[in-house]
Amino acid sequence: MGPRQEHRRLDGTESGDRPLVIVIAPAELSSRLVRGVAGPVMVFESLDELDRWRSRLARHPTTIGVDLRRELRENTRSLARLPRKLLEVLDWASRRSTVPTLAELQAHWPSRRSFYRTWTEAIDEPPSVFLRRVRGYHARRLIELGMAPKEAAARAGFTSTAQMRRTLARKT
Repeated sequence: MGPRQEHRRLDGTESGDRPLVIVIAPAELSSRLVRGVAGPVMVFESLDELDRWRSRLARHPTTIGVDLRRELRENTRSLARLPRKLLEVLDWASRRSTVPTLAELQAHWPSRRSFYRTWTEAIDEPPSVFLRRVRGYHARRLIELGMAPKEAAARAGFTSTAQMRRTLARKT
């Protein structure tokens, strides 16, 4: 019987998440299977290896909440003074398994200008820098949990492992 493929959502029902393809097959076969797959792919050589990975993830949260709160503590004048609308959007983001794009954050405001005005009054760094740092924290934590760098990069929202490495090489 050939290798089995499973398609799963990264964090359940979040519409912004990309599907994850899981391949369980010997290494020499799996490399051929995943060549044409767009999006994140995880390869396991056995069902036992998949089960170990799943149990490790079950013990540790893989949403970005921990990483987002860390960045907020380090670069916010006062969490208590954040505008309610910004808190709601950051709460929404904290429940995701991937770091949202800047466009996804901006979509919660009536205009781009009001988004930037609210952000700069509350947080000490531009939103692009903030999101890049959250991506770096999240990727580093996923790697520490034993996730492969390629999968950690995809789950953190990087476009490639090279982009993730450059971000992690910076002081975050």
